[in-house]
Amino acid sequence: MKKSIIYLLFALVFLGCEDFLDVNESLDNDERTTPNFMLPAVLGNMAYTHYEQGETTVYITQYVTTEFGGNAVKDNWDYRNILRMGIWRKNYFDVAGNAHKMIGFARDEGSKNYEGVGRIMMAFSFLTATDMFGDMPILEAFSGIYNPTYDEQGVVYAEIERWLDQGIEALQQSDPQTDRAMSSSEDHIYHGDISRWIAFGKAVKARMKLHTANFDGGYAGVLQLVDQARTNWAEPRYAFITNADSDWHRNPWGPSRARPQWDMVQNFLNSAISTDFFMSAMTLSGQHDPRLYALTTPGGNGNYLSVPASQGRGALDIDDFAILYGGYWTGDDSPIVFLTSEELYFIEAEAAYYLPDRERAYQAYINGITANFNRLGVAASLPGYLASPAVAQNAHQLEISHIMLQKYIALYMQPQTWTDMRRYGYSQQAYPGLQYPENALSLYEGQWIKRMPYDPQTEYIYNPHEIERLGARGDFWVVTPFWWIVNSTLAN
Repeated sequence: MKKSIIYLLFALVFLGCEDFLDVNESLDNDERTTPNFMLPAVLGNMAYTHYEQGETTVYITQYVTTEFGGNAVKDNWDYRNILRMGIWRKNYFDVAGNAHKMIGFARDEGSKNYEGVGRIMMAFSFLTATDMFGDMPILEAFSGIYNPTYDEQGVVYAEIERWLDQGIEALQQSDPQTDRAMSSSEDHIYHGDISRWIAFGKAVKARMKLHTANFDGGYAGVLQLVDQARTNWAEPRYAFITNADSDWHRNPWGPSRARPQWDMVQNFLNSAISTDFFMSAMTLSGQHDPRLYALTTPGGNGNYLSVPASQGRGALDIDDFAILYGGYWTGDDSPIVFLTSEELYFIEAEAAYYLPDRERAYQAYINGITANFNRLGVAASLPGYLASPAVAQNAHQLEISHIMLQKYIALYMQPQTWTDMRRYGYSQQAYPGLQYPENALSLYEGQWIKRMPYDPQTEYIYNPHEIERLGARGDFWVVTPFWWIVNSTLAN
């Protein structure tokens, strides 16, 4: 891992003076390297980006809320005076920007393995970004144009799909006799196993296709991709070190609140508490879900109190709330997983539910729950839970709320949950008991937040005409829906 950090730093310093439009090319120094030095930067930065996307959304999706309430951004959704939006920049600079460089180096030397992984990671980075922001430059990105046009999200999705297909094709053409070697020293996800990368590319495509399947009739295609992904499937897991002596080796979700990059947002779980909605999901059976004890630990008084989102704990004792650190996802050595096995099962369950193939949907639903119990080390409690009121007992009983609430639990702290909630318009049909935060800005008049604002330090300064064209300076921009939200037939 220390060697990988050296590679990561090397790649960032080596290319750090270039912006995402490739306009600051040095006239004095050769700005070339080989793709093996780039890959650790791409993967490490994606792990940190995944964390920051989650840190941004866990308050919106009501896994947690602030201890005292009244936080302008996390409680009020007031982004009007923010100074920066780092997750925008991380796509263009740290992840997709480095991946784009790596693809070029790999193509020049004929390394199909690095080219394929680079295209898949560039696509994955753009998918997670557009699902946060909506319209964004993609056709003119990396082209040298200072003020690129913001492409409509449908165009962005089409380009992402093209990159995924190209990446998978490159990997299928990979030849260890001619490609540069790719081992665990460079590939910290799959250790150079091309078949795993192909499966991940299929899974990313299944996730993307699910977002639009409700209005483009794509559920059968989603299931086909799930089947293809499950062949040679292994989780894309970025690992951290136990008892690490550096923030570079610690998960940013952990109690050390690691901040290896100067612009990274530290987690605020030390001043966050569980919401009523999260605890309602954890008591669907009538008692505490066994997974609660693997995701959190009880407070000093042994209790698991909760409050409505954005209201704060008021006069309640902080020791009556769960400790959020030290859970499966919130330790210094917890993994960051780009797309979990449980998510793949719940993608299958949702697509099959609407096809409709209720028997397949039900089996995938049960498989997703089972996989999550196994992950969290509470498999001994699974039979009792499956027999409880928390779980539909057969395919005939299965409702979409059963699938989405179990996916909500299984994707604890994952940014993908926000995408799911917006696809369903935060509806009671999918998320029964979800309540609008009382302290959201009154000017929104009860509208749910739909998107993040663009980065003020880049877009509002250097691309103002596009910002004005979109209307992205307006007070209501964050509650303005984008393409797949507007077209969704799932909201009610």
